[in-house]
Amino acid sequence: MAPIALALLGAGGINSVVAQAIVAGQLPHVKVVAVSGATADSPSAMLLGEQLGANVVAPEGLVDAGAAWVLEAAGGSAVRQHVPGLWAAGINTIVMSVGAMIDDQVLAAYRGRGAVQVILPSGGIAGLDGVRALAAVGGLTLARITTTKHPNGLRGAPYLEEHGTTLPTDHAVTVFEGNARAAVKGFPANVNVAIALSLAGLGPDLTEVVVRSDPFATAVTHLIEASGPLAALEVRLRSQSSQQNPRTSYMAGASAVSAVRSLGVG
Repeated sequence: MAPIALALLGAGGINSVVAQAIVAGQLPHVKVVAVSGATADSPSAMLLGEQLGANVVAPEGLVDAGAAWVLEAAGGSAVRQHVPGLWAAGINTIVMSVGAMIDDQVLAAYRGRGAVQVILPSGGIAGLDGVRALAAVGGLTLARITTTKHPNGLRGAPYLEEHGTTLPTDHAVTVFEGNARAAVKGFPANVNVAIALSLAGLGPDLTEVVVRSDPFATAVTHLIEASGPLAALEVRLRSQSSQQNPRTSYMAGASAVSAVRSLGVG
């Protein structure tokens, strides 16, 4: 059977983990035919392209790259700008930046995509099967995620810039409490996991999000709490940050590898 032609949109931490898995022979059923960074001459994209023996193209060039699937791991802006065009061209996608899926234009394109397949991985969290189960029977009344990161993984977030928030270097602090819709706008590089939880359960307006900064944190942690009258669950995850991007957990890269592994199965 011919390998599945895959293109990578994004050349940061997540797709670097996928590239490592491919080079290690862990995904023998796929062949990367193109890599795209933010621009056609992205140094990180060129490095991945060299590692994988793939062409390096601008994001707009992915439509003509010969890929059956595109793995997006380039951020919400890239989803809004490029993914609807891929769907219109009949190209299947794995979307890691799930926060963009609540954007009105993206959502409209998603609903009108026809037979195009779209995979929305769990990213840096787990336990979404239990959340879906509770939601399916109307037994979910609370869904909350508390994310804790080192200040280096949060600095530059729009919410912090807008509010002039300084992250302490000697103690932990809660920097945000609100719903998932507000969280993904304020922390677009940090809380795609909140939208993943919201899509599994109560939606972005009713899913609670807490973001904490901890200068003593040695890993990214997520605590998921979901409950209803008859059942409750708590899932706590701890993951090292990506070496390429402190805003991304290694678990997110592992989730992408798992999604690629599922292609063509079943």
